[in-house]
Amino acid sequence: MKQRPIQTFVLGVLLFLPITFAIWYLAAVVHLAPLTWLTEQLVQLLFPQSVLWLKLDGNTLVLASNFGTDANGAIVSPPVSDDLMGFHLNPLIYTYSLPLLFALILATPAASKWEQLLWGSLLWLPIACFSMFFSVLKLLAFEVGHAFQQQQGLSQWMFDVIALAYQTGTLILPMIAPLVIWMA
Repeated sequence: MKQRPIQTFVLGVLLFLPITFAIWYLAAVVHLAPLTWLTEQLVQLLFPQSVLWLKLDGNTLVLASNFGTDANGAIVSPPVSDDLMGFHLNPLIYTYSLPLLFALILATPAASKWEQLLWGSLLWLPIACFSMFFSVLKLLAFEVGHAFQQQQGLSQWMFDVIALAYQTGTLILPMIAPLVIWMA
């Protein structure tokens, strides 16, 4: 009987994908918690006074900004009352590459799968953090807009960089990252 390593691998990936996606979705809080914490630290460090906190509410990322509206309805910082601008994001859109990475690793014949899963997760974390970070910045830059730009002293080209990095982190990196990490 002929060995067919490619067919065996593809079948393995197809077998592991639904399992890893189910685990990824059910255990979202486990992989989103460190990602949320790390993103909050980066935002607080690089854009101080823009975000009060980032928290998880189940599978939803809740952002409390340091912006509010004044009596005329204009967005201001700091807010004039306790009425803060808050936003909800779906952080699963930056992390769906994790189950794909795990399926690729599990379907590949190797002796140390646990070690590969650990290293793959560690390499994946900064990529997912990049995606979440620029998603938060995109929200602040384009939903809060001029008030955020004035508070942080951002030029128009910085808004373009934020938009480009958001698109890269949301559309490109989640699909390419697991393949690059798996091949490494």
